[in-house]
Amino acid sequence: MERDVSDKVLSDVHVFTPHETLPDTDESVNTVTRFNFSLPPDVKRELSPGISSEKNTSNPDDDGELLFDEDGDVVVTRKPVTENKLVITIEHMMETKLDDVGLQVWQGCLLLCDFVLHLHTKFKASRVVDLGAGVGLTSIVAGLFAESVLVTDVGEMILRTSESNIALNKPLLGEDCSFLVKELNWLKFCGPKDSYSDARSSRFQMTEDDHTLLDGVSLILAAEVIYDPDLTDAFFSTVKQLMSRPPAKTLYMTLEKRLVFTLADLDVVSPAYEHFQEKMEELLALSLDGVTFHCCQVPCDFPQYFTYDRHKHLELWQITSSLSD
Repeated sequence: MERDVSDKVLSDVHVFTPHETLPDTDESVNTVTRFNFSLPPDVKRELSPGISSEKNTSNPDDDGELLFDEDGDVVVTRKPVTENKLVITIEHMMETKLDDVGLQVWQGCLLLCDFVLHLHTKFKASRVVDLGAGVGLTSIVAGLFAESVLVTDVGEMILRTSESNIALNKPLLGEDCSFLVKELNWLKFCGPKDSYSDARSSRFQMTEDDHTLLDGVSLILAAEVIYDPDLTDAFFSTVKQLMSRPPAKTLYMTLEKRLVFTLADLDVVSPAYEHFQEKMEELLALSLDGVTFHCCQVPCDFPQYFTYDRHKHLELWQITSSLSD
């Protein structure tokens, strides 16, 4: 069944999480959400001067409402509400067409953020690539621990929004992690020496150094990228190529098993999820030049640091590659 690209969708995250509209802007990305989250108890983060880990006692009735400066930009120097709470500020769109869903934040993204926080020791000083990074929330959380994060997606608007959100949260991130925002089009990904970016005349175009950085990552993240069969095929093709080259890599991805009733089946089914399972089986059966893949579903019983509905249809998967000498 072909999808109708004119259909509009709205993430549950934006339905149930308080948000505000940016004033005096004609941009499509005109909504701001402050995502409160807690750190694992063993994480002691050195915060930049603009962020405090002490309880904010200046205004006991403060409800965390966003502040804007004279130019209408978000002020991000407010203190978190409690000692173990931090805030990530994200600019995004609300209801979007299917082709622009990356400009929203989805529950699978928050699940992956939770997992990164839970597994933070594995991410410490690592090199990470975020595939389909969207507005950059998962990349920002990974950047709390990683040495570098290559933030990738397709399209000028989404790349500019991701870049803007990283800059917006710089007081929280500090200088420990380097971020690079680049276009990576799965539909045109053919390998490290090919030009697979459509952003040929912009700063987001992949360079030879970027190709080297992409090859050298050890951890891959992907949140909520399973919703369209063609994109799923392109995603797995890209993953196969990335993970077939040294060093050995591990991918963590989240998805939501979305159920629909179809007249053809006269039943409730999940075509996107079924197609995902088929591609996973193909990957498991693949042996390419001494490279084998291992896939497993990861139990979602780790602590929850962000606020969202972690229901049974949200899933986390791990894919690892093994390279023979």
